[in-house]
Amino acid sequence: METTAFLASLLPLLVTWAAGLMSPGPDLFVVLYRSLAGSRREGVAAALGVTTSVAFYLALAFAGLGFLMRSVPWLGSALQIVGGGVLIWMGWGALRGWYSTRHNPEIINSGGDWAEQSDTNPAALGFWGSWWRGLATNLANPKFLIYITAMFSPFIAVDRPLWQIGALMVLLVAVTFSWFALIALIAGAPALRTRMQRWLQHLDLFAGLVFCALGLWFMVHGIIEVAS
Repeated sequence: METTAFLASLLPLLVTWAAGLMSPGPDLFVVLYRSLAGSRREGVAAALGVTTSVAFYLALAFAGLGFLMRSVPWLGSALQIVGGGVLIWMGWGALRGWYSTRHNPEIINSGGDWAEQSDTNPAALGFWGSWWRGLATNLANPKFLIYITAMFSPFIAVDRPLWQIGALMVLLVAVTFSWFALIALIAGAPALRTRMQRWLQHLDLFAGLVFCALGLWFMVHGIIEVAS
C-alpha cells in the first residue's frame, strides 16, 4: 500500500517540478546564452551545470537542511548576497568580452562571426567553462533550497524508505537535465544561430547587463533581509 501511494504521488510531483523549471529565470537564461553565444555543446554543458547544482540542493533539502535555513533566515540572506556577487562577477566578464570584441578589428572585419573565434574571445568558454556558468548561476540563489523544502515538505516530513527518496531525486534530476538540454539543443541549432548572427554580436552585452542586474537584485534583497 505504501509503495502504491508513493507511485501515485510521483506524477503530480513531477508535473509541478516541470512547471517550475519551465518558468523564465536565470537558469533558463544561462542555458540559452551559452547555446547561442557558444554552441550546442556549451549549452548542454550549462544545462549539466544547472542540473549539478539542483542535485546538490535536492540532497540538502532531503537531508533536512532546508528546514535549518527556514529557521535561521539570515543564513539564506547572507548566502544570497554572496551569490549576487558571483552573478555580478559573471556579468562583468560578459561585458568585458563584449567590449573587447567590439574593439577587435580582426573579428569585426571577419563579418561578425565572433561566436567561433579564438580562445581570446570570452564567447567561447568550452565545456567546463559553460558547466561552471550553469553551476554558479543556480548556486547563486540559495533560496532555491527553501523552495524545494516547501514544495516537498509533506514528502520530507514522513519517514520514507531510502529507495523512495533516491528514486524521487533521480527522477527530478533527470527531468531537470532533460528540459534544459532540450532548450540547449534547440537554441544551439546552427540554422538558428546563423539567422541570428547579427544579434549574436551584442549577446554578451545583453547577458552582462542581465547578470549584473540579477546579481544586484540578489545582493540588495539579501542586505534588506539581513538588516530587517
